[in-house]
Amino acid sequence: MRKIIAIAGFEIKRMFQKPQSFLLLFGMPLLFTFLFGGAFSGDGEYKPELYAVDVDQTDLSQALIQDVQATDAVTFKTADESTVTEKFDNQEITGYFLVEKGFEEKLQNEEAPQVVFVSSPSFEGAALVEHLINESLVKLKMITAAGGFYGDTTGEDPAAIQETISDELKSVPAAVETISVTKSEEQQMMNNMTARSAGFTIMFVMIAMLTSTGTLLEARQNGVWYRMMSTPASKVELLGGYMLAFFLIGWIQFGILMTVSQWLFQIEWGDTLANILLVSSLLLCTMGLGLFIAGFVKTSEQQSVYGNLIIISTCMLAGVYWPVEIMPDFIQGVAKFLPQYWGMAGFTELTVRGGGMTDILAPAGILVGFAVVFLIVGLRRVRFE
Repeated sequence: MRKIIAIAGFEIKRMFQKPQSFLLLFGMPLLFTFLFGGAFSGDGEYKPELYAVDVDQTDLSQALIQDVQATDAVTFKTADESTVTEKFDNQEITGYFLVEKGFEEKLQNEEAPQVVFVSSPSFEGAALVEHLINESLVKLKMITAAGGFYGDTTGEDPAAIQETISDELKSVPAAVETISVTKSEEQQMMNNMTARSAGFTIMFVMIAMLTSTGTLLEARQNGVWYRMMSTPASKVELLGGYMLAFFLIGWIQFGILMTVSQWLFQIEWGDTLANILLVSSLLLCTMGLGLFIAGFVKTSEQQSVYGNLIIISTCMLAGVYWPVEIMPDFIQGVAKFLPQYWGMAGFTELTVRGGGMTDILAPAGILVGFAVVFLIVGLRRVRFE
């Protein structure tokens, strides 16, 4: 056991002697988390910014724009038609809607008013915006029709009753109540920052572990493995020392990243013991994947190239860069056969639902299953002589 610990200590020391190791282990994951989780989406809630153009300049056209602007889903700004069309032509804005001349007159005459919505083909929220405009337009038609009927019946100014109806509609409480189900009141929602922090931590830990396992091939290339075999340490002790080093390096990286992200980004990782089980399972799986790849390549350079290609591409499919729910059903099915998917599932259970040890037994068990398969195949194929 002393020999295994000595080999592991030497390998850990050698790993952290390289300045670039600190960038790969800690700098890049935190930078990617900030860029993808924070700078691009603020607090994790992305709101498209669009423009509203009022050509009619009447009370009813202004009422339509104000009602649309009241939504929380999209941010609307107002500007004149020439400014907005110029911005759109220069691709400075995503889209805009225009209330054409004669809007109020058509409403009062119970005709269909014209509202034009223009957006770029890449804007995925076009259907939502169209729904918001139509909803506000229907509401305005109802108010106008009710005001006209009231004016015809009583002979009074319909504007007064229209304003009253509008105020009453604004005071109506929401019909849908949103309830967030969590097993711990202290747990935060899985916003974009939390999801990306977990995802990029997984990705860069896997990349670092892949680099670490590549030292076995490097040792064989440089003849180090043969010289170590001439020492009193057995092959099992040598391999055990390397494996222990890889596992501890992964835990050092994971532990520091989780601590720093909690301090910088206020991310709550949840139950400590459950995280220990989940992270340990993920590290064993990653070590196995590294040995698995090492069994099919000849040099450490080949392992780095093919390994990074495999890890980055599977991270994309498994929900590290973006939520897996937004991908096609077929890809969502493929994602379930990837270790990163189950790592993300485990962290989601802990950070969102406030789960404990029993709640992540399934993801951790699946990761251990991956680890066993990878290790069996990898250890059988890796040749050190």
